[in-house]
Amino acid sequence: MVNRCLAHSAFSALAPAALFFAVALAPALRALDWDSTEIEQHADIGDPLPQFVFTCTNTGAATVTITELHTSCGCLTPSLPKKTLEPGESAQLLVGFDRTGYVGETVRTIGVVTDEPGRDREPYQLILRADLPDALTFTPRRLVVWKKGEKAKAKSIDIKVNLPRAVEITGVTSSDDAMTVKLVTLEAGRRYRLDIKPRSTAKPVPVARITLQPAEPLPADTAITVYAQVQ
Repeated sequence: MVNRCLAHSAFSALAPAALFFAVALAPALRALDWDSTEIEQHADIGDPLPQFVFTCTNTGAATVTITELHTSCGCLTPSLPKKTLEPGESAQLLVGFDRTGYVGETVRTIGVVTDEPGRDREPYQLILRADLPDALTFTPRRLVVWKKGEKAKAKSIDIKVNLPRAVEITGVTSSDDAMTVKLVTLEAGRRYRLDIKPRSTAKPVPVARITLQPAEPLPADTAITVYAQVQ
């Protein structure tokens, strides 16, 4: 009997603590239900990205107000015409994404803060993915480097034209005579190779800008410069 009483007393003492930790570890309440928290958009070369549209519904029993929007990048411009939602009401968060300067797979986020009790300003996280092909792709990368004293042999960068139409690259220039460059045509209007070589690696050479010369203008923000350096 004594042991049973002691066990009961110990359980009674631990119960409030267990309840506290259970509440502390429980996920924050979520009154807003989002149709999707992650959206991917695609834009063809030179075209703007379509607007991202996130829709949420207040599934709780109390009014909810969206108080803050935190974007991970200045390239995002959110618009929220309706900020306060009564139970059962829905709203749309419209987000513009300025693609200027971005290529490839680009990921950005928005944190949505509400006045919901129990969330302690914990934001809803929304993810925006952008598939942004570029007019030109460079393989393996746009920078080639030699170490001081390394053998001064040529290193190559392959160039692929991704536009629907073929675009001739007619020439190339280097900002530093210490770096020589040769343009090789692999497939006219489609594929090229740059063979870049330092005249010497006996001492460091500052970063040289090597610029392509296309036969016609490329879409805005197309990268046409690669870099070479002796460190």
